[in-house]
Amino acid sequence: MQNRHIQTILLTILVTMLLYACANVVAPTGGPRDEDPPRVIRSTPPNFSTNFDDDQIRIFFDEFVRLQNIRQQLLVSPPLEKTPEVRIRGRSIIIEIEEELRPNSTYNLFFGDAIRDITEGNAIPNFQFVFSTGDYVDSLSVRGQVTNAFHHDPEEGVYVMLYDNLNDSVPYIERPVYLAKTDKEGRFLISNMADGEYLMFALRDNNANFLYDLPDEKIAFIDSLVRPEYVEPLPTALEVPGQQPESTENGIPDEELQWLEVEDTAPKPEEAPETRATHHTLYLFQEADTLQRITSATLIKRGLLAISFRIPYDSAHVREIRQPFDKNWHIPEFNTTKDTLKIWFPETARDSLFLEILDRDIILDTIARSTTPRASRDRTTEADTLPKALNISFNYRRATAVPFFQPLGIISEHPLQTFEPSKIELLAHDSIPVETNLHFKDDVRRTVLLEPLPEEGTPYGINIMPGAFTDIFGLTNDTIQTRFSTTTVENYGNLIVVLTLPEQEQQYVLQLLDRDRNVLRKKIIHKDGTYKFEHLSAGNYGLRLFHDINENIRWDTGNYLEKIQPEPVFMFPENIQIRENWDVEVPFELP
Repeated sequence: MQNRHIQTILLTILVTMLLYACANVVAPTGGPRDEDPPRVIRSTPPNFSTNFDDDQIRIFFDEFVRLQNIRQQLLVSPPLEKTPEVRIRGRSIIIEIEEELRPNSTYNLFFGDAIRDITEGNAIPNFQFVFSTGDYVDSLSVRGQVTNAFHHDPEEGVYVMLYDNLNDSVPYIERPVYLAKTDKEGRFLISNMADGEYLMFALRDNNANFLYDLPDEKIAFIDSLVRPEYVEPLPTALEVPGQQPESTENGIPDEELQWLEVEDTAPKPEEAPETRATHHTLYLFQEADTLQRITSATLIKRGLLAISFRIPYDSAHVREIRQPFDKNWHIPEFNTTKDTLKIWFPETARDSLFLEILDRDIILDTIARSTTPRASRDRTTEADTLPKALNISFNYRRATAVPFFQPLGIISEHPLQTFEPSKIELLAHDSIPVETNLHFKDDVRRTVLLEPLPEEGTPYGINIMPGAFTDIFGLTNDTIQTRFSTTTVENYGNLIVVLTLPEQEQQYVLQLLDRDRNVLRKKIIHKDGTYKFEHLSAGNYGLRLFHDINENIRWDTGNYLEKIQPEPVFMFPENIQIRENWDVEVPFELP
């Protein structure tokens, strides 16, 4: 009897647990990730409405949204003096317009990718809201692309601006009537424009005021006026297709939600019809800064003064004005970018130098500098103490084989006064003396070249005895010994360029580029032909050719007010792979 009672109790407990488990509903886990962006279900006023005379716009979505970088992404065309305030309320956004709008004008509010859902951050791509203060919405457009003038890469985040005031100075003093911002591919589209002729100008706006008012801002422009065109728009479906309204928040009755049943008839990208609209290409550049000045003049160490220039110089030089020297007292050293001038000078028996700094014989500045550097605070020795021996190096890295087609070079830390060829020994195969001819590379006298060129695939040794070199400060070198081997012709490949020019008897410059677009070599070109770059290490290379209109062997930028475009640049469209002991021939035909 007692056992039956216990069984009854256990059965009751078991049934209770089963009933509780059935009643306890567990939320499902997992499921597909939401990848759909929010959809517009209604707006006040409707998109593309006319005769707008309000100061507020409200757009409703099918889910809760958030705004990401709205101040950076929101563009209003024509621009407003005050950026509209955008805020979120429930499943909607409210745009407050804080100034009077132009009469009979079509406005385009471009949100970019700023409107996103709050769960997964899916953005409505390139969302636009358009309205007109007149009786109709303008329907013309202008499209194109902005690329870098020198290397033709697309320029993202550049404003393309149109003006109905056709005065050349308008980008400096007025905001545009229409504008757009380029995407990652440099493309732009300015839509809902009125008919007419416009001045087109592109600007990388560093201070966000839509004016070209900073010297470091990059620009581009079209030589002629542009006229917008009508392009048949592709079908779109921003509204939610085939759904019925549900109850909403914020007191908006269901019957006011104007859900539209539309077919998703937008063609797939590969089905999109081609258009014949004019495509405008703008080449972005920075105008050359012509205001030269000295940014610094510093005594680096005893006998070395470094002068920095604001822009590259043409023919910079200095002269002593307090007590002119009877003879040439210094050695100028110019760097490759021509923005720094080094002045080397031996003992002058003077405490100070009073110098005029000139470029193109125009006096830029007058300076006074001590000939003795200041002692360093964290050192116990004098800062102007010269080293005990002259530092000597070579024009190759010891860990790599030395190119057989380049002269050997011995480099001094300071300009040299003299060198003794009898104290410099070049040996082949460790023991065979090689007769050499030594000479300075240039007037700076810091590099001594050895001729003739070394032989292919040969081990060499250089022995430099003490006192072989004496610099302008009287320092001499210690004993130096080094060993190296040279490369062979099989270690390199050759690039053969078959070039077709658009114009003959004009000057062009063909540049060979490394993977980072640094210029490795260049050739001056005047006609069609075959041009060869020899002895190239294995790797990827590029080609660039520019029309050297003023024949100064360098690329020149443009000037807006003078209506000068940058010198035309042509980039070879592919990377060129060079292999050892291999010739690569490429056709380079310019349009």
